[in-house]
Amino acid sequence: MIHLLAGIAWDPQIRGFLAVLVGVVVLMGSIVLLLSTNLGSRLGFLFALCAFFGWCTLMGSTWWVYGTIGMLGEINHWQVEEVVYQPGGTAEDGLALADLEKAHDLDTSGLPPADELQDLDADQIKDLQAQLADDLGPWEILPESNTAFGEAKATVDEHFVEIPVEQLGIESATDYVTVYSFETGGKEDLPDNPSRWDRITNKVKTALTFKHPPRYAIVQVQPVVEQEPKPGAAPPTPIPDEEQPVVSVIMSRDLGSRRMPGAVLTVVSGVMFLMTLVMLHQRDLRSAQARGIIPGPAEA
Repeated sequence: MIHLLAGIAWDPQIRGFLAVLVGVVVLMGSIVLLLSTNLGSRLGFLFALCAFFGWCTLMGSTWWVYGTIGMLGEINHWQVEEVVYQPGGTAEDGLALADLEKAHDLDTSGLPPADELQDLDADQIKDLQAQLADDLGPWEILPESNTAFGEAKATVDEHFVEIPVEQLGIESATDYVTVYSFETGGKEDLPDNPSRWDRITNKVKTALTFKHPPRYAIVQVQPVVEQEPKPGAAPPTPIPDEEQPVVSVIMSRDLGSRRMPGAVLTVVSGVMFLMTLVMLHQRDLRSAQARGIIPGPAEA
């Protein structure tokens, strides 16, 4: 016994399990003891069950409203729908093969080189977007400074690791460079320099739009030229291989099910809470009738 106690005291995992077990037994056991001695075993159990489901309903509704705490479902993310390219052709030739019809309206021939585009600030990109509105169609330029680009680029990197394009030698994130990126769809954003009325109307319109409009993104990449690193020097800057086609990765926005666990917990616990409330109410009515406080069905 001494050796057993010494082993339990030494192992932190066993001590942790024992601490949780003792805490549950003491806390729940004390409540069960109090309810059993004051209300009886059956009524005390029903009373504790009603309180438990009521607490779960409040907790689940809090998780449901906030959507950032408690049990969370799948978060929103980009999902790759298709990867298109035309060997020996342009980026537009590859987009013409896409199943997404909106991709056919995108024309990148009028855009400046990718390295020059990334040097533009937000106002210059808006001016360029307005100048090329006919060529870009419903698509908007997604610069690397935008937070949505980082998530979309990470999705592209993960996709090529899982499903490489062996014909072009794209097997990891170091085998290509990003050329252009675009997005379209989703709920309407605020206009430039919005007023208070614009914010109010946008908030109301967004709240009343129950079904989210589909949102898409296109990230165009191109294989890089193989370069031998020099000993003792920094890795060479990736250079796109102009002889290789531009690969367009078309993605859709999956809104996920972040609030689903909270919603399920709220609904299930709410139903059980109402059922236990009805059972307690019926028990109170029968007790009052037995004591003669209220007339029974036969006397009524």
